[in-house]
Amino acid sequence: MNTTKNESGFAGLTARLADHVAHVANSPLTAEDVEAVRRLFLDGFVVSLWGSTRPAAKQIAEWSRRFAGTGDSVVLGGDWTTEASTAALVHGTAGHSYELDDTHDVTTSHPGCVIIPAALAVAAETNASQSELFRAVAAGYEAMALIGTTAGGLETVHRGFHPTSVFGSFGAAAAVLSLRAYRNKQPVDPGVLVTAWGHALSQASGSMQFSVEPTGGEVKRVHAGLGARNGVLAADFAMLPDVTAPQLSVEGTYGAAASFGGPLRDVTPDEKLQIHLISFKPYSCCRLFHSTIDALREVTDDFSASTDGIEEVLVTGPQLIADQHMTKAESTMTAQYSCPYIVGATLAYGPTRYDAYGEAFLDDERILRIAGKVRFEVDPDLEEKYYPQHFATGVRMRFTDGSTRSATVVDSVGTAQHPMTKEQIIAKGDGLASQGNFPTGDELAAVIWDDANGGVELAKALVSR
Repeated sequence: MNTTKNESGFAGLTARLADHVAHVANSPLTAEDVEAVRRLFLDGFVVSLWGSTRPAAKQIAEWSRRFAGTGDSVVLGGDWTTEASTAALVHGTAGHSYELDDTHDVTTSHPGCVIIPAALAVAAETNASQSELFRAVAAGYEAMALIGTTAGGLETVHRGFHPTSVFGSFGAAAAVLSLRAYRNKQPVDPGVLVTAWGHALSQASGSMQFSVEPTGGEVKRVHAGLGARNGVLAADFAMLPDVTAPQLSVEGTYGAAASFGGPLRDVTPDEKLQIHLISFKPYSCCRLFHSTIDALREVTDDFSASTDGIEEVLVTGPQLIADQHMTKAESTMTAQYSCPYIVGATLAYGPTRYDAYGEAFLDDERILRIAGKVRFEVDPDLEEKYYPQHFATGVRMRFTDGSTRSATVVDSVGTAQHPMTKEQIIAKGDGLASQGNFPTGDELAAVIWDDANGGVELAKALVSR
């Protein structure tokens, strides 16, 4: 999908990507596309509802009360409405609040918690139909994924920026502009899209410092909300003729790659839309370690081996794990980012105990005893061969009797190579019942799979109690 060129080979890259994204926004989706978007919405709704129970997400929702009555967009976790950018900020923060949101692996970003909140907030204002909402979201995923690919997700992380927030504003802007155009019975204009991306470039934010400190990581959750909010603002500002913006936000001297990522890459869109290349999370931790969890499943015979006989767990993978993921778990965020803690929680309680990353478990003896036996080594071969298209890791477990077992997993459960079904996503949300009076997965699916339900109905389904 991408090649690296010298700078002279990138003339017109922003415009070409805008032409492509506008074409997606202006074209009907196939039945296969619609099914993919519905799964994204279902997963996003389940994840956002779970995230809305987190303390930081609750406080951000309460903060938004000061804007009550400023617009028609419903606030997740509140009983008031606001203007769209604020509602998108609240929803996006909740969507990224428990490490369960979808992932675009190549850009190491989480599109669903940025694009869907922005699009849903604006669709509620514009009374968009379901088909319009879904087209806008598909266009948003294209923009976020392709622009992120030109800059490089891993390079962006290594530069110290969070791809979800940086690239998310471009995707959210594309979705919002599409919905504004549909309301006015107009096609999406690539030129206006280019201008919106110019605004998105100046609003890009999100430092990775949260990943290397033991506390203070809840700001990571807000990064998704900022990307969603900034996308709404970028789309709105693009309609103000005197508020001009750069036109070369991708290939420019200080464009997205030059400012935030690595060497600029050319991108040729795939025949399949990016909505078909998204990974879902069955486990509530950093996506990088989902392959690790599947490898642990293999070496423990589906977690049936006693943890008492484990002497050491060696995890192998990219340098990024050594740089950012060997920290001590002193908060939920660092627990969900910590390689030792993730291994300990998985072996102690199984891979789908989402609450094992909560504050009540941070001092759990069973988890910490195993975590203390975990070490990491960089595997240059895995990194060179697979990253970032595949988040491959290996596990070698040594037992007290001297025996060892090893496994390497390239594509974990939930990736595009091993996708989660609609039924599996519904099951993923089963634990919501213990968190509050939320709609069930089946109830959410019934609303999303009903063609008659547009932006207003979907927004209300998300916040209903």
